[in-house]
Amino acid sequence: MKTEKAILVLNGQGFWGRGFLTALEEKPGFVIAVDGGIGHLEGFSVRPVIHIGDMDSSAPDSKVPVTDTVIFPADKDRSDFFLALDFVNKKNVNDVLIFAASGGRSDHFISNYETAVDFASRGMKITFSGEEEDIFFLPCIAPEGYEFKFPAGSTVSVFAGTDECLGVTLEGFKYGLKNEVLSKNIPLGLSNLAAGESQRINFENGVIVVIFNKNS
Repeated sequence: MKTEKAILVLNGQGFWGRGFLTALEEKPGFVIAVDGGIGHLEGFSVRPVIHIGDMDSSAPDSKVPVTDTVIFPADKDRSDFFLALDFVNKKNVNDVLIFAASGGRSDHFISNYETAVDFASRGMKITFSGEEEDIFFLPCIAPEGYEFKFPAGSTVSVFAGTDECLGVTLEGFKYGLKNEVLSKNIPLGLSNLAAGESQRINFENGVIVVIFNKNS
């Protein structure tokens, strides 16, 4: 049974320190620095459970203490982020909060996005958390679905992460859906608006990606 939660810190430019400290209060099972992401933890009184990566972007003089280090060869077919998610997946983690997944090179973000969809399709809920937006990668848990409490009027986009999601129902949004199909190549759910005090999303297969704009 998958029960653990984990926090991963990547090497993107958008590290949200205040959100990271708030997440630590929930006492995650793992805090993992992914390669150069360890630099974001300088000055924080938290010890990463593990430092993972090929270490090509890690400062050699980092003062952040680690419990363990897993080093991969630089010449590899998978990204450090993929290898970190693979590690926590094998540790029975089903809920992962990611900081600093964006910022910097666009190709890195696209790789991170597609990697998150891949692991969400295996049953892992993944959230990219930032100061300006959160991105939720939601595996199918029909018929239960997901409930959110986005502020009324805020912008929330809902996309198919996998090729096609069937039976998509959106409640509590300005533009609702009832048992519809969302396709990855048709971004129908762009710039929806939260309405009321809560919202529900349900779907029958695949992975749904929800992007919450905190500044809207």
